[in-house]
Amino acid sequence: MQKEACKTERKTLHLPVDTIKALEKLAAKNGTDLSKEIRHAIDAYLDVSVTAENINMIDGVIHQELEVQIKALGNRLAAMLNRLTIISAAGYYANIAIISDLIDTDRYSSFEKIESIARKKALAYANMKSADALRAFLDDEEMKKAVSDLKGGPKHVDFDV
Repeated sequence: MQKEACKTERKTLHLPVDTIKALEKLAAKNGTDLSKEIRHAIDAYLDVSVTAENINMIDGVIHQELEVQIKALGNRLAAMLNRLTIISAAGYYANIAIISDLIDTDRYSSFEKIESIARKKALAYANMKSADALRAFLDDEEMKKAVSDLKGGPKHVDFDV
């Protein structure tokens, strides 16, 4: 399929000698003349320029789409964290109920006391860095005293077991 002949106009170009020699060599290799090689080079340059402009537009579209997807993933993560918090709270109250049953037959007064202390501890731990919170939790004198009381008095309790 041949290109349709397009209307041309004569212009004078000033090019470096090396560029002219390279274009003449290319024309000889391709079996064309210098004018066609110059037109071909200019057309290729214009194609690259138009493509570069389109790449900026495409980049904008991709950036926009990524923002939408990342926001959706962020919302999913927030929802999962919310569900984990609810599950954690359910476990928290279940543990308090079990401990309350073990400590005292007057469940509600023990529950309120334990729940109040547990909530304060949980907030204190939540405001610490993870390693500090774990260290504080594992080395908590009140926890050791509560376990000791549960076991029937101030006997020696080996927490490393």
